[in-house]
Formats: sequence, C-alpha cells, structure tokens
Amino acid sequence: MSNHQGAPLDAVARGGATNMVGAVVYGASNFVVLVVLNQTLGVDDAAVVVVAIALFNLVSTICGLGCTTGLVRTISRFRATGQQGRLPATLRVALGPVAAVATVAAIALAAGAPTLARLLADGPTVGSVASVLRWMSLFLPAATVHTVVIQGTRGFDTMRPLVTIERIGRAVALPIVVGVAAAAGAGPAGAGAAWAATNAVALVFSLRSMTHHIRSEVAASGATPAEVNHELRREYWRFTAPRAIGQASEVAVNWSDTIIVSAIVSTTAAGIYASGTRYLLPGLFAAEALMQVTGPRISGLLARRRSGEASDLIQVVAGWQVAVMWPIYTLIALFPTPLLRVFGPEVVEARGAMVALAVAMLLASPVGPAPSAILMAGRSRQAMGNTLVVLAVNVAGNLLFVPRHGITAAGIVWGATIVVAAALPGWQCRQLGVTTLGRPALVAAVTSTVSLGSAAALARVTMGDTIEGLIAAGIVGGGGYALGLRVAREPLHLSTLTSAFIRSRD
Repeated sequence: MSNHQGAPLDAVARGGATNMVGAVVYGASNFVVLVVLNQTLGVDDAAVVVVAIALFNLVSTICGLGCTTGLVRTISRFRATGQQGRLPATLRVALGPVAAVATVAAIALAAGAPTLARLLADGPTVGSVASVLRWMSLFLPAATVHTVVIQGTRGFDTMRPLVTIERIGRAVALPIVVGVAAAAGAGPAGAGAAWAATNAVALVFSLRSMTHHIRSEVAASGATPAEVNHELRREYWRFTAPRAIGQASEVAVNWSDTIIVSAIVSTTAAGIYASGTRYLLPGLFAAEALMQVTGPRISGLLARRRSGEASDLIQVVAGWQVAVMWPIYTLIALFPTPLLRVFGPEVVEARGAMVALAVAMLLASPVGPAPSAILMAGRSRQAMGNTLVVLAVNVAGNLLFVPRHGITAAGIVWGATIVVAAALPGWQCRQLGVTTLGRPALVAAVTSTVSLGSAAALARVTMGDTIEGLIAAGIVGGGGYALGLRVAREPLHLSTLTSAFIRSRD
C-alpha cells in the first residue's frame, strides 16, 4: 500500500478499533440475553420473546425509512462542503416522517397483535406472542427514532456516541433488565417489554448527543441555521428513499427465517433456531464495525476518482475481517455441540444450521466491505436491488425447504444468502474500477488455516465434537495463530490496527 494511503488506513483503524470493541460487547450482550431467556423462562417461553423481537426489529427498521444511512451521508456531505447551517433542518426533515410512521405502526402492531400471533405461533403460545407484541409496541416509536439518531451521529466522523450509548450502555443493560423481569415472574410479556424499554432510555442520550454535535458544528462555522424547505426535503429523500427498501430487506434477511420457522414449524423451533444461530453475530458485528468506518473513506476516494487507493483500502480491511472471523467460524464449524449446549440441551438441534452459517461466513469474509463501496459510490438504487435479490433468495429458499427439512434448511438458506450478499457487490465493484479480493485476505486465510485450522481439525478427529476438543483447539491453535499473525503482520498491516486498539483504550 502506498504511503499516501496511510492516513485513510490509520483513520479506519482508529474508528474500526473503537467500533469493534463495541461490537464485541454488543454481540456478547445479545448472546447473554438469549442464555438468560432460555435459562429463566425455559425454551418455549424464550422462543415467544425471540419471535416477538424478530418482528419488532423488522417493523422498526421499516419505520426508519432508510434514515440511518441518509443522515450519515447528508451530515457528512454538509460538513465537508461548509453547509453546517443546514444540519438542524436536516434532522427535522428526517425525524418528522420517521416518528409519524413509527407511531402509526405501533398502533397497528398493538391492534393486530392477535392476528399476527395466530400467523406466527401455534397452540398455547399464540396468546403469549400477542401479549408480548402489545407490550413491546409501546416502545416502537422510541426504538425507531433512537436507532436513526444514534446511527446518524456517525456523520460527524465519530463512533463514540454509537459505541458508548448503544453498543456498550444499552447492550450491558439488556441482559440485566431482561433477567430481572424474568426472575420477578413477569413472564414473556415482561421480559419483552423490558428489552424494548431500554430503547426509550437510550433515546434520551442519543438525542442529547446528536443535538450537541449539531449545535457545536453550527456555532463553530458561524452559519445561520437554515429553514426546512422543499429543496432540502427533495435532496434528502432522493437518496434516502431507496435505502428504506434496502435496509428493510437487510433486516428481513436477518430475521425472516426465524419468523418463517415459527409460522411453518413451531414457535419453539424458531426459538431453538434463533438461539443456535446467534453464534453468527460476533463476525457480523465485527464486519459491520469495520464497514461503518470504511464507508466514508471509500466515498471520499471514489469521489476523487482514486479507485486504486480505494481498492487497496478495501483489500486491507478485508484482510482484517478474515483475520478476525476465520478463527471464530473455524471453531464454530468444527465444535458446534459444546457451544450450543450453553443454551440448553434442546438447542443442540440447531447444529446443522450453525455449521452451514459458519461455512458461509468463511466464504464471504474475504470480499470485505464491498457493499459499503457500492453504497458510498452513490448507487443507493443498485444497493437496494442487491438487498432485494438477497431477500428473494432467502424467503424463497425458506418457503421451499423449511417445511420439509426444518431448521437445518433455514441455516443453509441463510448461509447461501450471506454468500450471495457478499459476491454480488464484490462483482459489481469491478464497474467502479475497484478490486475487493487481494493479498491481505489470502494471507489471513492461509495463516488461520495452517495454524488454528489444522490444530482444530486434529482435535476434532482425535477428541470428537466435545468441550475438551474445543478447549484443546483453542489453546494449541490459538497459540499457533498468534505466532502466524506475528509473521504475517506486514502484509496484513496489523501494526496499524493494533496501535489503534491501544489508543482506543487510552
């Protein structure tokens, strides 16, 4: 990588290090929430809460109208072009429709809870699902506005509000409030309401952070705050509207299989599937953490027609993704049983689905932040088309195969969509003159396979799919992988990333 690429790489490393710390905490929190639900409520009642959360997240994302990305892009652009006076009006343009749509959706969700429950649940769980949905609907507007606002703060070129408020503050609170509600005998409805209520508290802090940044920017620039006008609305929604569809499709891919399994198989099966596949989250959050900070840098390089430098940056970030994700998913693929037993013996049934997803993550990670490159190039309609293709593959595959093959088929279908979601924008990046696959990802993959992969395979053959085998693979393979990374530190630019992690703790 050329020297003039060092500054963007340093910036990505700093933001990525901070974001990845938050991603680890957030992923661990979601994992612990499911463990708490399964252990305190039992698998059947925990499944009720999980299905309700899946629907809640889907509706909330739809109500966000694509503004999480719209605000980031618009705020970044106005700051770069000296138009800070338009920031307050931009926030009003975004939040007005979002709040209105979310309020209407909350009323509709509460009123339609019994009907939705009959579609999603079976037998005695129908009433429980309806009750959870009604209680959670009270917090839908707060959850939607909070998500839009906290994600929008990234437009100020900082990850601190998102990490501290959402990925650490709210994340740490989730298992505590859910566990207290469940232990107090509040049942699935109380646990679901407690989970959703954390958004209302977080909204207070996210709004405070957003308004503080806007006021600081306007004051520093000396600009006069502009009024909302037709031009600003049109400019904002022209980009954001396609993202509304795209983001709804993305969250539908993440949760539609749980909803479909609940509707076709059973609510309990959906809970088992959702719990078992949560091991997918650490890698997804790590990839998203790097993608969120890489996007604005890619956007700037492509705007200046420096596609070669954009390629270099994407390839290094892809190498970091592989370095983080391959060891995780190698162990998950080889030792699913002891990992799933954490949730309870029933969840071991999700073993096939988890292995399929782990393999898919191994295949998809070398592409790196290719979807971000497509979006940051201004091709929001193309990005929307990609997510619709992925959603179609996911829904069609689940409807075709889940009725006959159950939750294993759901995992395989989701794995296929992950591969398609990575391969499609990776191929489209060629039209931008950007190459996503490169030496860093290959070096990281080979290093992981030769060191940890070989040790884990040997442990699996000699000790089986057991906790002893997992521990042996982790200790021996982990030590070998650490040595391998030290050897490969230059082609992977690991000194930049590790320095950023050290600075993020200071």
